[in-house]
Amino acid sequence: MTRTLQLWLRTSLALLVLLFCATRAEAQTDDRSTPRRALVTFLDAAKRGDYTRAAAGLDLRTPTPSTRKMKGPELAEQLYLVVERAVSLDLEDVSDDPKGKLDDGNPAFDVFATLQTDKGTVPLSLALVAGKGWLVKSDSVGSVPDLYDRYGPPWLEERLPQSITEPRLGHMALWKWVGLIVALIAALAIGIGLNAVVVSVARRITTTTKAKWDDNLVERLHGPSRAFVCLVTFRALLVLLGLPASLTEAIGTILKISFIFVVAWAVTVVVGLVADDIESRAVVAAKTHTSEFRARGIRTQVQVLRRVITIAVGVVASALMLTQFEVVRNVGMSLLASAGVAGVVLGLAAQRTIGSLIAGIQLSITQPVRIGDEVVIEKEFGVIEEITLTYVVVKIWDERRLLVPMTRFFEQPFENWTKVSAPLHGTVFLHAHPSLPIAAVRQELDRLVSDHPLWDHRTKKVQVTDSNDRAIIVRVLVSAQSSGALGDLRNDLREQLLKWLSSYEDGRYLPALELAK
Repeated sequence: MTRTLQLWLRTSLALLVLLFCATRAEAQTDDRSTPRRALVTFLDAAKRGDYTRAAAGLDLRTPTPSTRKMKGPELAEQLYLVVERAVSLDLEDVSDDPKGKLDDGNPAFDVFATLQTDKGTVPLSLALVAGKGWLVKSDSVGSVPDLYDRYGPPWLEERLPQSITEPRLGHMALWKWVGLIVALIAALAIGIGLNAVVVSVARRITTTTKAKWDDNLVERLHGPSRAFVCLVTFRALLVLLGLPASLTEAIGTILKISFIFVVAWAVTVVVGLVADDIESRAVVAAKTHTSEFRARGIRTQVQVLRRVITIAVGVVASALMLTQFEVVRNVGMSLLASAGVAGVVLGLAAQRTIGSLIAGIQLSITQPVRIGDEVVIEKEFGVIEEITLTYVVVKIWDERRLLVPMTRFFEQPFENWTKVSAPLHGTVFLHAHPSLPIAAVRQELDRLVSDHPLWDHRTKKVQVTDSNDRAIIVRVLVSAQSSGALGDLRNDLREQLLKWLSSYEDGRYLPALELAK
């Protein structure tokens, strides 16, 4: 059993060695038959640190003054570092045709990157060299020193010992992975601390003013400002790491999305602050009868417009975030090409939703109802409690909530008891004998309402509105400052007048029994 196990282990080890050697040999096979394969061969050799092999992919036949004293491996290393840091390379864009790309009859070459230097634009290209295949063009090789000066290792990497910079994890140096984590932690710490200092200073400045909105602004912007400072700090620390272009581009996209989110967050906070300030002023103004209706109208407009702006900011921010991705931009262009058909389809599908949104905006402008208005709708009496972009919440007298679609207020009639003013008139009806002296009723009404706290001293009338051979109908008309006060006043007067009629002259003026039935 032991010999069998030993034999199995030896066989497995031999197979692994053969597989490793085969893989190694395959990985080191140079293929420069096409531009793409030549570039892959160069990058593979450079990633393994074999710059001598990578230099075989450079056309060194016509050295420039800047490269005449430099050796091939040194140029290959510098070129690789430039490509790694500054070029977001997509090999699918590089030709895999042995003939490469022909450009107006010029010799075959393939540009795989374009970079900027102090001397202008520098294309990095591959050219077909007889007997050697595709090599990095001599002109591009001559520009390597200038490119290295601009896109080479950052200040921090140049001062680190080689024992730290050499170990790699994947396609990037190990110390850069560690540095990325450290930069993130440092950005959070520095950002939070720096923001705390700025907010503390801002609070001291705002406390010296009499206004309150600036204090609220500092408190509400604390979150967005902290996130913004952390992002800026992290972006600044990334420069010290000199990350590869592909990773830099990915992190840059994430940072752009984060910045858009923070800006949208800050705009929403400012809109909310302005809306709350206007609403608080409206609430204070609503305590006086002269400004009550104007204040309620302002509150309605502010709440609706606040929701509209918040939704608009969210939509714009989401669109900007999505456009950071190439796939979404391509899809967006395709959608724009068919915008007519898509618009019709979406319009039909979302007809009711869009109608409700438009109705919400229209309501904030025309204001058939406002927050706090007393209405009768669907045979229910209530107060407008909340107005959204799609529906209105009506608080019914028994504490229930009636949710009414926004379009209902434009398509069907309803009663608004406080559209123009809150004071209302109400009636109390009495049935009495035809011989009842109306002057006595007026005298009793004067006594009842003279000191009544709910009567607003505007209207008090007693009229006979109907009669027959058995009874008369007496209407008592009074007024009050609100529907609630009017309801209580009517109930109180009804009770007191019936009590008076029953006791006045021993109740002789009560209606006949047949009428009561």
